[in-house]
Amino acid sequence: MTAEARAPMATASINDLPDSAFAYIEPGGSKDSSGKTTPRSLRHFPIHDAAHVRNALARASQSPFGAKAMPKIRAAAKKFGIHMSDSENGSGRQAWANEVERRFTPGACEVRAGEGGHMIGGYGAVFGKLSRNLGGFVELVADTAFNQTRSLGWPNIVCRFNHDSNMILGTTGGRTLHLQADNVGLDYQVVPPQARGDIVELVERGDIQFSSFAFRVPPGGDEWTTTDQNYPLRTLHEVQLVDVAPVLDPAYPDATAGLRSLALAMDAPFDDVADLAAHDELRKFFQRTDGPQWKPPPPKVKAADAMMRLMEKRRDPFISQG
Repeated sequence: MTAEARAPMATASINDLPDSAFAYIEPGGSKDSSGKTTPRSLRHFPIHDAAHVRNALARASQSPFGAKAMPKIRAAAKKFGIHMSDSENGSGRQAWANEVERRFTPGACEVRAGEGGHMIGGYGAVFGKLSRNLGGFVELVADTAFNQTRSLGWPNIVCRFNHDSNMILGTTGGRTLHLQADNVGLDYQVVPPQARGDIVELVERGDIQFSSFAFRVPPGGDEWTTTDQNYPLRTLHEVQLVDVAPVLDPAYPDATAGLRSLALAMDAPFDDVADLAAHDELRKFFQRTDGPQWKPPPPKVKAADAMMRLMEKRRDPFISQG
């Protein structure tokens, strides 16, 4: 997770920002000696850096002040070079949904024989299997995840080595990439061009052993619950597939988009979610508060002190009265 993506700030630091750093300020407040609106809770959507602009885009549609804040959020996005499509300009959730995420599958890349020559194949995703810790939560791909993309005929999906656009191995449009969702997961087979024969050889020798897929999660495409061990769990019910890839050295996945999804689901500031994730404390969002609360046990009393207290209770209450 990059420093820009997280950009954690304490509440005190945010309170010290000038009014101009916020996309919307509710009416009815007053100004303090430094010219800042009080109470500070009237100020919404800090947009002083790129990370907070992305956070504002993600949360605007969930806030009653989102529509009023969007003009300044859009201006800040333009200032920081954050691209927004026409649909994104009107929907913060859509902006978040357009973030591309990547996940990998170990031990799922091989060379297969085919009519068109040697093919590279494997499972880009495996259904129903918990991921490793992605930064405070784990993830599971549901067997429904690719239903929508499959129903559209796997449109414009690309196979790239290491997700590199300069290393295209095949495409569904060119019919050199075949995709299939079976009872195991997302299976892919690609017929690479002759110029990529080195990639075939590296897979055949076992130098390349991993597969990966890139995706976007549309609004409502994921769900947050917990595992049997009460650890935060994100389930991907529907995703928009971007590409599949044999990868040499899968980097630790950037879970920023996943954390942004949790922030939306819990209606919490992204910075707070990112900070809890950094300390592996996201489970706090899933703890019940309506049940009996834990209380510390009373301090232990020594035997001699207990006897003295018992004697005090037995003493005649009138003995000291004259």
